[in-house]
Amino acid sequence: MFDAAVNRLRILASLKLTLLGIIALLLGVLLSYFSREHSSLYINLPLALLAANLLAAIVFNPRIRQNTGLLMFHICLLMIALLTMLSQLTSMKGRVEIVQGTAFDANSVTLTKQGAWHPLDRLQRVGFVQGDITVDYVAGLRRGATRSQLLPAGSDAVVIGDNLAFTSQGYRFYTSSNKGFAAIINWYSKEGQIARGAIHFPSYPLYDWKQHNQWQAPSGERLDFRLMIETPLDSERDWTLRNTENGTMELILPDKTVRTLKPGEYIQLDHGLLEFEAIRMWMGYKIFFDPFLAWFFAAALVGVAGLGWHYYLKLSSPGKTHRIAGENVGRGRAVSTTQS
Repeated sequence: MFDAAVNRLRILASLKLTLLGIIALLLGVLLSYFSREHSSLYINLPLALLAANLLAAIVFNPRIRQNTGLLMFHICLLMIALLTMLSQLTSMKGRVEIVQGTAFDANSVTLTKQGAWHPLDRLQRVGFVQGDITVDYVAGLRRGATRSQLLPAGSDAVVIGDNLAFTSQGYRFYTSSNKGFAAIINWYSKEGQIARGAIHFPSYPLYDWKQHNQWQAPSGERLDFRLMIETPLDSERDWTLRNTENGTMELILPDKTVRTLKPGEYIQLDHGLLEFEAIRMWMGYKIFFDPFLAWFFAAALVGVAGLGWHYYLKLSSPGKTHRIAGENVGRGRAVSTTQS
């Protein structure tokens, strides 16, 4: 009965099952692009099958167990499969836009991927204020280096970019190509309530020709705004995008009349007073969280070393293999001659 159970488990080490698991994983990756809601399930089920297949191969295949290099390689493959499963369950990806002079707000993050085991309250412990932003452009409006200054609570300012991350609580923040200008406004209702906010205008200079957005006042009024900013935008030469704070904002009223406001000016509306305080830049960020990246790197290094060790031993003694093969052939001829 024990032998029968062992034989059933040996089936898990089948190469046919390996091929089936690889095909299932490829299909799972494709499905995850069309249905992000169940992406972890589509990928983790094939990975669980491949992990079981690898474990069975290690246990029941004597060629793997008796070869140190192959054993290291297969154990590392098993670790990578398990780490990938854990990564799918705990990782997070998101994006956020932050205006100069304002603090990071975890509630404003748009999640693009979230593992079932990822604790979102952890992101609430990240704290910093957005500082100055500069972006270099070369002729032809090709974006160069991005420099975004962050002011973490209780520590020195840091400057990050597209390839230089700010790390806090395990989250990594990278700048994106998405950035632009925002109008800081204050709303004073007739009841004495005060509200402060920022109207984000489309990415600049990608959409320099349509710096337009809408905003709904606390009173319910929906207002149209158009930002007229002064920057050194020039497609024929190199220049640097930064906040010059120079520009005006056009307010399009419900009756289609247009009022132009400069920073510091205000306008009285039916239900309150709107003040245009200032022009600021906003920066878009990509956020990543994956606690197993270092383990992936370590497992990959050890796995490659094991495979290299295996082939080194295999290729470093070809003469011995040929000599043994020749001795066997010679013996076979002697026996054949004696018999004849």
